[in-house]
Amino acid sequence: MDFRPSEETLFILKVLYKRRNISPNRGFHSEKLRGLYNKKFPNRDDLSFKDAIKFLRNSGYITVVKKKEDKYYISNITEVNLILRSHGCISEDGLY
Repeated sequence: MDFRPSEETLFILKVLYKRRNISPNRGFHSEKLRGLYNKKFPNRDDLSFKDAIKFLRNSGYITVVKKKEDKYYISNITEVNLILRSHGCISEDGLY
């Protein structure tokens, strides 16, 4: 799949990767993620949080765990690793 991530989608992937949210029992709370996202991308010109999540879910990179408050985790760690490496977000030693 040809994936050209936006700055907004890369940010979400970096947060989930950094916090090691890579399994259903290690999901990241949606409201916390939304708060971080809105601090980083407050402008109306930026991709909305809902659209960024929808894009990543439809692409198969993240999955939602339905709880009282939804949680997100990386469902395709191999692909996410490749994306983050190719965009200079992580190195062989880990995150920058």
